[in-house]
Order: sequence, then structure tokens, then C-alpha cells
Amino acid sequence: MKVAIASMGTVPDAWVGIRFGLCSQFLVFDLDTMEYVVVSVPPRVDERDQLSLAAIRAIARQDVAAVVTGHIKDQCRQTLLDLGIEVIEGVEGMTVQEALERFQATGLKTPGERQGMLTRVAVVAHGDGLDARLEPHFQTCSAFILVDPRTMAWDMIAVEPDGPTHRVNVNGVRAVARSGAVALIAPQIHYECSMALQALGIAVFIAPEGITVREAIDLYEQGKLEESRIALI
Repeated sequence: MKVAIASMGTVPDAWVGIRFGLCSQFLVFDLDTMEYVVVSVPPRVDERDQLSLAAIRAIARQDVAAVVTGHIKDQCRQTLLDLGIEVIEGVEGMTVQEALERFQATGLKTPGERQGMLTRVAVVAHGDGLDARLEPHFQTCSAFILVDPRTMAWDMIAVEPDGPTHRVNVNGVRAVARSGAVALIAPQIHYECSMALQALGIAVFIAPEGITVREAIDLYEQGKLEESRIALI
């Protein structure tokens, strides 16, 4: 039996993908041998429906019996079911490895089994609180607002902007990674920063400049933010 798990990275320690169809890859496990392969979904910049179709095709070619993911559209869910593939959705706040272990132990049958640790999102902002405005550039931000989308509880994490821009970028990436965030929201971000964050299993989403942290989280929850997706080789 094979199971495909939407992933925000290319290793089992990566977080489970937040949204089906927007993940760069799936980890497909053979439960008999426990070996896995990384199935990449080529990044596109046009219609999101095309992204979902590409993900469905990639999974179908692997002859999997089940798919584990975060959020998924009704149409995508039904298409997979019509193909005879079980869909386990709403899995969040855990790594691919943990999701796999829970799937083997319990089948992830109940909502409680599909919830892991606190899921938090880092938002690049000027000021503190949910009404702070998004910073225009990732490399110049002085703080992140760390938000739990389920409760809207937040914390502020300062970033020391000392040294050249490259050093500030490194400080920013480290701050996001250490915060335990599963995603970053920013109006703009350098290619290198986006690549580094994705390699750490942290998704990057682009939001309009000048909106508030609260508005950015609302757009994130509605699936209306574009993901900055870098194809990792």
C-alpha cells in the first residue's frame, strides 16, 4: 500500500502541506518497505486549478491508496475519490513523519488525530499587533508578528538589523525558523530568502503591501494568497 503526503519540503521532517495543489511536492511512502520517493509538482504562475490538476495527476501516477493533506477543494477531493484514492484532509501542525506514524497507528480517522502542535504563521510587519502594517521588503523588516490562525493569538519577534543586507536576510530567515512558524507572509521577498525558507519546510506567501496582519491572515485562511514557490532540485 502506498500513501502520498503533501509536503512543504523534500524530507520526512518537513511540515505537512497546508493546501493541496499548492504544495511543491508530495512524499509517497510504500508502507510495506517504508521507502519513499519525492514527487514534484512543477510550479506554475497561472491558474490555481491547473496546479490542483497537476497534483492530482502526479499522485494518480504513483498508484497510491490514500492522500494526506491540509486543506483541499471539494472538487479536488471528489476527483481523487472518483479515482479510488482515500482523502485525509485537515492535517496540520505536524511533520510528514508524524503524520505517517499517526496514519499507520490510527488511520487519522478523527479531527483530533489530525491536529499536531500549535500552527503559527509569521507575518513581516511594521509595528506590533494584528493591526500592524506589512513591511515592503523582507530584508528590511525589524520584526515578525507570529499568529495562530485558529485563535488569532499573536507574539512579536524582533529581528536585529545589524550588518549588511545579506546578514539581515540571514537573521530574518533564522528568526522565522526558530519561531516554529510553518509559513511566512510578506509583500516582497528575495529569491534566496524564499529558497532558504522553503528548504527549511516553511511556505512563503505574497500579500499586498500595506494591509494589516489581521487582513493578511484572513487572506491566508481563505487560500487567496499566492505562494512564492521555488523548484528545489
